[in-house]
Amino acid sequence: MDFLNLSKTELDSLLAAAKEGNSDAFTKISGHIHEISHSYFLAKYRGKKINNKDDVDDLTANVYIAFAEQYQKIETIENWLRRVLFLTFVRFYKQSNLKRTTQLKESITADDSFISTDQSHDVNAILKEMDTLSEEKQEILKLRFWGDLKFNEIAEKLNKNEAAIKKMFYRSIEEIKNKLK
Repeated sequence: MDFLNLSKTELDSLLAAAKEGNSDAFTKISGHIHEISHSYFLAKYRGKKINNKDDVDDLTANVYIAFAEQYQKIETIENWLRRVLFLTFVRFYKQSNLKRTTQLKESITADDSFISTDQSHDVNAILKEMDTLSEEKQEILKLRFWGDLKFNEIAEKLNKNEAAIKKMFYRSIEEIKNKLK
């Protein structure tokens, strides 16, 4: 595969020379890594996957730093670069989606402009029972219902196992149902 008119052979020879201590080769290959990374993240920006150009520059710098730290251990430059570009972008994308999570209000009340009086009473009863749950259970329910997060996103946000989050979520729902019977 060719990167920016640079063949795999040229990249491999530059990497080998850089590993042997050739500073000119290191400068050249790191410049190419920077260009390739920047064009990759710029394409993501144009595709609306990255919202601002500062993030493009930050992600490019992250890949460059990773290269500078790991170049001595890299076996196949092409595979390493594909992997690092992809993982850097995925990590960024997940983090940016978590940041967009709406700040949840502590006291949530039913918006009666959309629901009938009976439904409003039911919603308020559910919210009242929800307030009796532990903080952790409340946060999981709020992130799932009001934050619209998936279980794996909640698990990542709370630094917990996804299976544990699911179990706690469904047990909390069951607990509220039993209290309302």
